[in-house]
Amino acid sequence: MESDLLDLTSRSYLITGAASGMGRAASILLSKKGARLILVDINSDGLAVTRERCAGDTIVLNLDLSVPELFKEKIGKIIESFGKINGIVHCAGLPYISPLKTVNSDTCDKIYKINTYAAVELAKIFISKKVYAGEYGSIVFISSVYGLVGSAANVGYALSKGGIQAVTKALAIELAPKRIRVNCIAPGFIKTNMMENITSSFTEDYTERLESLHPLGLGEADDVANAILYLLSDMSKWVTGSILSVDGGFTAQ
Repeated sequence: MESDLLDLTSRSYLITGAASGMGRAASILLSKKGARLILVDINSDGLAVTRERCAGDTIVLNLDLSVPELFKEKIGKIIESFGKINGIVHCAGLPYISPLKTVNSDTCDKIYKINTYAAVELAKIFISKKVYAGEYGSIVFISSVYGLVGSAANVGYALSKGGIQAVTKALAIELAPKRIRVNCIAPGFIKTNMMENITSSFTEDYTERLESLHPLGLGEADDVANAILYLLSDMSKWVTGSILSVDGGFTAQ
């Protein structure tokens, strides 16, 4: 019988942003595919809900991703009891809509720390022999279509999401000798609570225009979760350094 290339049984992953949205959808899907999971978020209540919806062996880690100094100690301790992992999925992120004249360095710094630099610190921790299981290595970062195309009042956010794409390509080359693949997903607008919070301030005309930019309509969190599963699995064993657009055709225009 042909093996299931999407089967993650006996593999373990750490997922950030697991308390909601794409991180929650990915956690649920990967658990159903047999993966053991460490769910990471600053939102402890949301983490509890995600854990309840997951199948199999799943634990939670409440962690502020804007404070990288805490990563090594907290993740190291949980790995000691949980066991080594095969990969990391960095879904956590913050939006930042602001015209250029109101952009400020403090907010940009916070956005960058969570959206971009946290990925670097997570990857640094992952490659340790005490953390990496030594096989089936795969890292998946979440970027955005706004790391690929321009948008007004988005310079701070674009800075962070364009940066994560550059990080992806650099790490793909550096970590290839360790047999660790590094890839990135660039979603379009996904129907999540975060998106609802952002678009609630938009006019009806602008919201309709935004939806029209996606030929296949707006996406669901599960659409991104499916792409994450692909990039972690053996289905993509020869894929690294890629930026996968999951955007309903947004960037095809």
